[in-house]
Amino acid sequence: MEIVFDNVTKNYGPINVFRDLDLKIKAGDFIFVTGPSGSGKSTLIKMILNQVKPSSGHVIIDGQKLSEIKDKREIDRIRKKIGVIFQDFQLINDLTIEENIALALDIVGYPEDKISSRINEVVKLVKLQHRYFLFPSQLSGGELQRASLARALSVEPEVILADEPTGNLDPTNAWNLIKILQEINEKFKTTIVMTTHNMDFIESLDKKVIKLDK
Repeated sequence: MEIVFDNVTKNYGPINVFRDLDLKIKAGDFIFVTGPSGSGKSTLIKMILNQVKPSSGHVIIDGQKLSEIKDKREIDRIRKKIGVIFQDFQLINDLTIEENIALALDIVGYPEDKISSRINEVVKLVKLQHRYFLFPSQLSGGELQRASLARALSVEPEVILADEPTGNLDPTNAWNLIKILQEINEKFKTTIVMTTHNMDFIESLDKKVIKLDK
């Protein structure tokens, strides 16, 4: 799944976030997006998800300009190929981790008879196989972020968007998450687009970097 920003400008009233932004994210890339607060990192993520629309220019996914797609079902089809993890996890507190993942699978129409085995696969992948029957309030921050990643992975996405996913984690858990993301990228060729302020990641890992400034 290729993602292209073609001459994208985005304004919030008098505030200019992007001006004539050209960007190509190729299938299988692992990309860090960095920049100061307010530089547009989260806006970039939201534009890929079609939650925020350009003031001008186009966001193109799989060769389709999002602004020109009129059929909501086609937008939904594209969206189902994208997994998302957030800094604040966004898990449903009164559901177990297993139930959170099952809900995500149900929403995308995953075959009901394969849901249980898929949950087992992804919790093992993120090393949470002994904790997924617990509720979010019973997990540590690192476990919560791995649970959020398991939910994103469960739908077999082509792209994972990670918006400051290590922001609430200590250094050990932050690096553990990065290692899992690297494994997913290398093993499944899943595209990873991760916003971060953490320069240690950027300087220590040989990944592509998009720096947003001014």
